[in-house]
Amino acid sequence: MEYAQMDKAPSNVQEMPGQEDRMQGVRQAVDQYMASATEKAREYYTFADRRVQSNPWTAVGVGFGIGMVFGALIAMASRSQHTAMDHFR
Repeated sequence: MEYAQMDKAPSNVQEMPGQEDRMQGVRQAVDQYMASATEKAREYYTFADRRVQSNPWTAVGVGFGIGMVFGALIAMASRSQHTAMDHFR
């Protein structure tokens, strides 16, 4: 590599030859990805908002159902953890 011929190894990315161009390319790729992800998130938000506005009680029911399932899973995990701990006492 080019920096291996130098007297000392580079201490950061800016001192490495040719790294600025690579960093600019990576920066542009990350910026494009973030713009795309932001746009998709806005589309999903708009879709979800329209669905909730058109069917509010369905949204409440779905939220309640998901909360019940999540609560039951936590209760089962907590109960199984206590029984596992009882075996070690």
